[in-house]
Amino acid sequence: MNANKILTAFILIALATFLAACGTSDSGDDNGASEGVTEEEVTAVLEQMDNNLYRYTVNNQTDEAMTFNFTSGQRFDFTLTNEADEELYRLSSVSSYIQALGEETIEAGEALEYEFEVPSMELESGVYTITAWLTPQEGAQYEAETEYTVE
Repeated sequence: MNANKILTAFILIALATFLAACGTSDSGDDNGASEGVTEEEVTAVLEQMDNNLYRYTVNNQTDEAMTFNFTSGQRFDFTLTNEADEELYRLSSVSSYIQALGEETIEAGEALEYEFEVPSMELESGVYTITAWLTPQEGAQYEAETEYTVE
């Protein structure tokens, strides 16, 4: 009788394990383009902190960690454009980056933040646009933009 109880328990545990495994999948890492992740669940925000200081934030509001692979030390870029959409400044055009593979992971419910300063430039009065984005090897770049006013 004791052997029957052990056999029944073994069968129930095996069946429960099998059923639990049926509901999971290993989709692997796809550079932030995880299966089931939509643009609405990941947001990018660009906000002015002080004068020419800005913060670019990518918020992961999904249930999964997102990993971004990079081919250099560069993690993000930004541009300053005028009203005619002419690019006046690009961070990567005046910067050097270490040439080493790297990655950044944003855990579920967390954010990745980068602060940068817009350099002093002799600009005419007007409204300009600052656009920032991630620079992963593949996948979404999560672009954000804001106005930059010169009086």
